[in-house]
Amino acid sequence: MVPIGTFTPAGELSARSGVVPGGNPFALASAGEMEATVGVGRAVIQGTGPQGAYPVAITAPESVTFAPGNAQFPRIDVVALRVYDDPYDSSGEEKAVLEVVQGDPAASPTAPTINGPAAVLWEVTVPAGASSGTGGIIWATGVTDRRDYAVAVGGIAVGNAPAAYAGQWRDHGGVLERSNGTDWEPVVRLGYAGRLELGDVSLYRKATKTLATNERFTAQIEKSTTHSAVQPGWKVMTFEAKKTCGLVHVFLEVERTGAPITANSSGNIADETIVTIPPGFRPARDVEAIACDGYADGGCRISPSGTVALRTWAPNGTLTKGNTIRVTPTYIL
Repeated sequence: MVPIGTFTPAGELSARSGVVPGGNPFALASAGEMEATVGVGRAVIQGTGPQGAYPVAITAPESVTFAPGNAQFPRIDVVALRVYDDPYDSSGEEKAVLEVVQGDPAASPTAPTINGPAAVLWEVTVPAGASSGTGGIIWATGVTDRRDYAVAVGGIAVGNAPAAYAGQWRDHGGVLERSNGTDWEPVVRLGYAGRLELGDVSLYRKATKTLATNERFTAQIEKSTTHSAVQPGWKVMTFEAKKTCGLVHVFLEVERTGAPITANSSGNIADETIVTIPPGFRPARDVEAIACDGYADGGCRISPSGTVALRTWAPNGTLTKGNTIRVTPTYIL
């Protein structure tokens, strides 16, 4: 039988047995000290390769009964959906049944291994000496959910599903994981209270429209040491532009090699274009920056075309040959 609809691939011609998600399929509820009911639900159960996968459904709640406990040790029983198909298993039957498989009593019991076409739903711990009228199963703590979920190809499976193919996704305990073909790799964790966890970094909503992290935030930094159009009378000693997240910082150190520049009593000088910074680091609008030689200072304009022009200097001050000035603006693109 070739399955159609909901299933998770396990191989070229096989699907992984699993529960079809939706509501609370095959929910287990106590119905007495040693009895329980299993609710409605649907599942896909894979047989051998030639068998294919079987669509199975419980359309009305069914009761299951657990045998009394061992006198000395606890055991773990399994509630499973199983398919019998005589042409393949010589069982003499062709049906799907809900059954309880007993485990072996032990000081530290383990659940029995379920072979063949079956889907494990629940593990139930049966205490030593448990029986109707003597305490029975401790339903609040003795039940373990073992339902694995089957989804369509490309869907995000829920639970501890084995990796079937590269690019498969699963939600395992709230952690979103991606298969590399052989193993699962955690990618994103969707935590509580709006928390987003990426590896070992956590982002969370701290206040209205405010995203915060307790870790040091780092981002890719672009750098450039390329400048152009150095004007006569100037020598570039150092140039570096850095950009990250739309924020630019420029470090420019130049030496005056031409004739002296003297400002009037108001600090005005004829505009002196020094260099042009590269595309990608240029501001969207004019930016005013401080220029300083350690003794006096003035103002520079950085234009959208990238030109850096000295426009003012200290009133009555003079920039002479050999003076080194620095311009270190920071601006948002």
